[in-house]
Amino acid sequence: METKIYLIRHAEAEGNLYRRSQGQYNSNITQLGRRQIAALAERFRDIPLDALWSSDLNRTQSTAAAIRKYHPDLPLNTSPRLREIDVGVWEDMPWGNIARDYPAQMEYFTHDPASWSVPGGEPYETVQARMKAAVLDLAAEYPGKTLAVVSHGLAIRGLLCDILGIPSAEIGRLPYGDNTSVTLLTVTDGVISADWYNDASHLDAAGLSTFARQAWREAQKKRVPVRDIYTRFEPLDPRAESELYAKIYAATWKESHGDLQGFVPAVYLASAGKHAGADPRCVMKLYLGDDLAGVIELDPDRGRELGAGWISLLYVDPAFRDRRLGVQLIGHAVSLFRREGRSSLRLHVAYSNENAVGFYRHVGFRDVDTARGVSGPLHVMEMDIRPFILGPEDI
Repeated sequence: METKIYLIRHAEAEGNLYRRSQGQYNSNITQLGRRQIAALAERFRDIPLDALWSSDLNRTQSTAAAIRKYHPDLPLNTSPRLREIDVGVWEDMPWGNIARDYPAQMEYFTHDPASWSVPGGEPYETVQARMKAAVLDLAAEYPGKTLAVVSHGLAIRGLLCDILGIPSAEIGRLPYGDNTSVTLLTVTDGVISADWYNDASHLDAAGLSTFARQAWREAQKKRVPVRDIYTRFEPLDPRAESELYAKIYAATWKESHGDLQGFVPAVYLASAGKHAGADPRCVMKLYLGDDLAGVIELDPDRGRELGAGWISLLYVDPAFRDRRLGVQLIGHAVSLFRREGRSSLRLHVAYSNENAVGFYRHVGFRDVDTARGVSGPLHVMEMDIRPFILGPEDI
């Protein structure tokens, strides 16, 4: 008796957008991810289904809402066996920092995952085994039925390599599937076969592909050195690097206000020194290769009473704009403040700085108040960073 399983990768999540490792780190779906889920819902609108399963992580449960939109009577079942690989000490690290600190293991992870090993990491063969066991158990539980199962990129890729007989050292023969890509498996008498895999036609038709927005993927195929593909973060010491900090803050001030009237470097240097002294991660430089591409400064105390984390400075060098680096700085703030239990990010931005206002709104900030600035009114903007799971009513 044949059981059909539509195996679906989750929609775009924060790690995909912020370029941070998200094995079993419980990240949220992004705004693009929401649109991908809506497209996935339409794809499955008229496909008869008997059961729905996903991993127990937020991003897969949110993606499963696509199925429930037009199949409201299907309960969502979850299992940790359908989770992504646990990447141990790499969890929530920027990929550029991983490439710098673990170059050999990064090479293995990308091109031969069975040889990959880091503290706390889950062996590739273990992921393959638990995914295969989960699929076979589901087929046994639902003989002759059709299921939708939502899982993760490497978990699905590893299972497919097992099914197709692709050894770890040749994993490049089987590319990753895009976010919400669909694979159709058939299980017959305990044998799994793939009818087709990694189909994302519902994204292509709507212009919603995550991969189409990731120029680094083509660079990776050409074996460009990883240090030139992924961004990394390093602490900025405002005391030892006072000239650099003042220069960057002055550039940001002038762009926001039109001139340097009211800018007092000593005041902002003292504040930055206090922030970095509380936690070096509060003042960070963003590098692409050897080039300084941006800076972010976080105030660990401001907004605490509101449950908010405060961004005091966000700067992207003009030479690196329009390369999706600003959102990676936001990702650093999300990572730091969410771990502290904060529920949102807040910041000020001048009304006159229309480009910055547009950027913040695009990445999820909204206006919550107005403040008085040195040379005019300021937006008080906020972005919710609490963990969430989407339901069918959110699609």
